[in-house]
Amino acid sequence: MRDLSIRLKNRPGALAEMGEALGKAGVSIEGGGAFLVDDVGVAHFLFKDGAAARRALEAAGIEVLAVREVLVQKLDQETPGQLGAVARKMADADVNIEVMYSDHANQLILGVRETDAGRKVSEEWEKQRKGRTVREHRYTSTVRWLGNTGTGTSSYHAYKRDHVIENEGKPPIAGSSDPLFRGDKTRWNPEDLLVGSLSACHKLWYLHVCSEAGVVVTAYEDEAEGFMDEDASGAGQFTRVVLHPRVTIAPGSDAKRAASLHEKAGALCFLARSMRFRVDCEPTVVEG
Repeated sequence: MRDLSIRLKNRPGALAEMGEALGKAGVSIEGGGAFLVDDVGVAHFLFKDGAAARRALEAAGIEVLAVREVLVQKLDQETPGQLGAVARKMADADVNIEVMYSDHANQLILGVRETDAGRKVSEEWEKQRKGRTVREHRYTSTVRWLGNTGTGTSSYHAYKRDHVIENEGKPPIAGSSDPLFRGDKTRWNPEDLLVGSLSACHKLWYLHVCSEAGVVVTAYEDEAEGFMDEDASGAGQFTRVVLHPRVTIAPGSDAKRAASLHEKAGALCFLARSMRFRVDCEPTVVEG
């Protein structure tokens, strides 16, 4: 990851021009912000490919002041004082923080003058954090491609997109690509699985928090939707997923409380917390 320091003119459209130049080059912003300092626009934005971002901006006549390596630090979002704690450790190591913001994955991005010393502090912090509050879980899947019709990928039209997703002791999942991309509509595609996984994760957490809150759920059904944008290059990304859970609660349960618990479930859902896009929830609660 690289942070680019960018000078922007203080006039309408300057930020738009920057975003358009990056979009035209197929370069995605991973995080950052822009500020007005002494009547001069100064932006710090994060990119996976700093060189590509710099080329795109300079080709558009936009001045790049500096490109720097950054420290990416995961914080415990629900624990107050995390920023102060990691910043204090940096200060104790005589590391000066010059740039700070969050990326789209809610990670802390730090640009420091003393990179090596800062990296050491960051690595020690991460080890302590994991030892104190984090349990690492490991998940595996085996994906086997079934689409070789005899000539492999000799051309775009020469192969099928079919595959199978396997995990020992579980039924296999028949997969393919979206029919828009020459896939088999009778098989699951990755986009379907992503939306379904988010929906299922939210449901599991929702049932959990309801059981703790004394809300008795007797039925749950969600018709989730995912929205993905594809650009001219063929690259794309999900922009949001909307969950539409319809929840039935037992007579006597608190419907208002049942509706409000979706927010807590969303905040706890492992998958929703891992996404770089919005996961919205528009629930319906009925008593029956």
